[in-house]
Amino acid sequence: MKRYIFIMSLFSIFSSWSCANSGGDSKDTHIVSFSYHYDGTIGGNSHNYKVDVTDSVATIMVRDMLHMDYGDMTDTVDTAFVQALEALCAKHNVKRWDGFDKYNPHVCDGDGFSLSVRYSDGKSVYAHGMNISPKGFWEFDREMHALFAPVCERLRAKALQRKIAEGVSGELTYIMSSFIQKGAAGSDSYEVQICRSNIRETNFQVRINSRSGEFFPQGEYTYSAAVPDEAIDWKAFAKLVSKHHLTRWMDYEKSAEDYNNSEWFQLSWSFENGHIDAMGSEHPEGYDAFRKDFLKLLHKTVKQTAVKPL
Repeated sequence: MKRYIFIMSLFSIFSSWSCANSGGDSKDTHIVSFSYHYDGTIGGNSHNYKVDVTDSVATIMVRDMLHMDYGDMTDTVDTAFVQALEALCAKHNVKRWDGFDKYNPHVCDGDGFSLSVRYSDGKSVYAHGMNISPKGFWEFDREMHALFAPVCERLRAKALQRKIAEGVSGELTYIMSSFIQKGAAGSDSYEVQICRSNIRETNFQVRINSRSGEFFPQGEYTYSAAVPDEAIDWKAFAKLVSKHHLTRWMDYEKSAEDYNNSEWFQLSWSFENGHIDAMGSEHPEGYDAFRKDFLKLLHKTVKQTAVKPL
C-alpha cells in the first residue's frame, strides 16, 4: 500500500510540473530576444517585429514595408506584453520548430517567414520557411499578429505625427490626383498625372469626363503629351499644400458609410523631400475648398500648355 501511494505521489508531482511548464520551459526561463520576419514577396506586406529584453526593460522595433518612410519604429513595452508573448510561445511549443528550414520550389510567388527566439537559459529557436511551414505555425502566426496589432497601431500613429511635423520641402516634382464621383455625388471624373520631364517623357497625362460642366466644358477629354517643365506652374500647385494644410492629410484613408454615393479621391504628391498620400470616399477637413482650387488651376494649366486633346 505504501509503495502504491509513493508511486501515485511521484506521478502527481510530474504531472503538475508538466502543466506548469508548457513547452518544457522553467518558470525562471524567459525570452530575452524575439524576432519575426514576414516575407510577402511581390507586392506583399513584408514586415519585421523584434523584441529585446535587457535588465527587465523590453524594447520593440517594427519595420513595415507599407510604411517604409516611417523607418524603424521603436518603443518600450510593458511586462504584460512580454509575458503574453512568452505564454503564446509556450502554448504553441515553438521549440519544436527549431531547425525547420524549407522552401517549396513549385511556388513562384507566395509568402514566407523567419522566426528566432532566444531564452535566458541559453536555449534558442530558429525556423524559416518559404511557401511551406511546420504544422501549427500559422495558428501561432495569427495569434502573434493579434498580440502585436495594438502596439503596431500605436507605433504607426506616433510615426505619422512625426512625419506630419516634418512636412515637405523642396520643389514639387510629381502630382497624381483623382476625383471620381459616384451615384448621388454626380458623374464627373478627373484623373491627373503630371511630373517633371526627367521622371517620365510623357509627363502630362489628364483624363476628364465633365458631365456637369463645372470646371471644364461638358464632354470627355484626354491629354497625353511631353511638355517642358516651365510650361507648368509648379509653384502655384505647391502653394495649395500650405493654403489647405495638405500635410495633415498624410496617409489619410477612410471610406464613407454610403461610399456608393460619394466622390472617391486619391492624391499622391511628391516633393524633393517628403510626399503626401491620401485617399478615400470620406473626405478630410477642407476637402471641398482644395478640390475647387485644384481643378480651377488644372483648367488654367491645360490652357497654358496648349496641349490638344487626343
